[in-house]
Amino acid sequence: MTADVSEETPNQNEDDSTPELSLADHEDALKKSRWNVFMYLGIAALLFGFALYPFMTVDLSVDEGIGSIDKTVTVWGLPVDGEDFTDIPVKTTVIVQAVPTDVDSIEIFMIENPKGCDVTDGSIGNMRVELQNGDAKHPNKYHVIENPVESQVYDVEFGVDPGIYCLQVVVSTQSQNYGGINVNSETDIYPTQMPLAIIATLCLAMSAFAFIGAQKHGRFVKSLVEPKMTPTIEDTVLADATTQKIAAGPQGPPSGPTGPPTGPTGPPTGPTGPPTGPTGPPQTLSSEQENVAAPVIEQPTTQPEQTSAQDVYEDQGNGWFFRKFPDGTYDQTVYVVQDGKYVPYVDPNA
Repeated sequence: MTADVSEETPNQNEDDSTPELSLADHEDALKKSRWNVFMYLGIAALLFGFALYPFMTVDLSVDEGIGSIDKTVTVWGLPVDGEDFTDIPVKTTVIVQAVPTDVDSIEIFMIENPKGCDVTDGSIGNMRVELQNGDAKHPNKYHVIENPVESQVYDVEFGVDPGIYCLQVVVSTQSQNYGGINVNSETDIYPTQMPLAIIATLCLAMSAFAFIGAQKHGRFVKSLVEPKMTPTIEDTVLADATTQKIAAGPQGPPSGPTGPPTGPTGPPTGPTGPPTGPTGPPQTLSSEQENVAAPVIEQPTTQPEQTSAQDVYEDQGNGWFFRKFPDGTYDQTVYVVQDGKYVPYVDPNA
């Protein structure tokens, strides 16, 4: 018993290919791409706005009796140890309204401890000494304001890891007299700044990809809705001729006139009738009138020879002549007189 085994040919795969999108499909894709551009841009703007907003604010006022104040603060964020770009920004504003005359400095501490400020084993004091001496593993948790001035505002910035901290503001004086101290602090913590900034940047990238897709679909739709005019055969021929002429370049200087202007193409108009004859008999001249000599007109001693007895050469002035045939037409060749003969004019520059 035999079974027919049919092998799949490459032509069968062509039927399974993805069909080309129609005009309606491209228009729908164009609308979706444009909406995606605005959506991702809006999300990115919101995320950047929330990243700049402090989600935790701590207000402290230094006690007059002891010259310091502390409070336990929980900071949450990306769990990456050490001083790096993932640290949570902490901004503290210290407002000095009144301090003793012998005040030395105002110190701000961010001391990490699982029990916060309620520990009694002396670890808070030890960490304060390490921060003051610069021996701490994370030194960016301490700041000192030297010689503070009344009615001044000081801005301090920290970068800390997530955890539980004891925030302390300490006023140091030489006499240890803390009477008349009026120092307030406002601490803003931005735990979501880094995560929201990363997500907002990704939204900007998605918006850029959506914009590229919208441009692609837009060009396709425009080519179908507003097709370009097909050039006619005449336009194509003229364009090719212009291209060839431009590619050939100039062949030489423009040619000037090769001779005098062309003469008349026909005989001049003659008189419309015979001349009017005398109206009476000729008068007899008197003897005095007969004795008056008639004016003598000098004729040129040398006349050009006529090439043909029937051709007439008419003078056009400035030494130019046109030959008139017996039938009344004109030769288009210009003649000049050389050696007593009418010869065709030859341009010496030709």
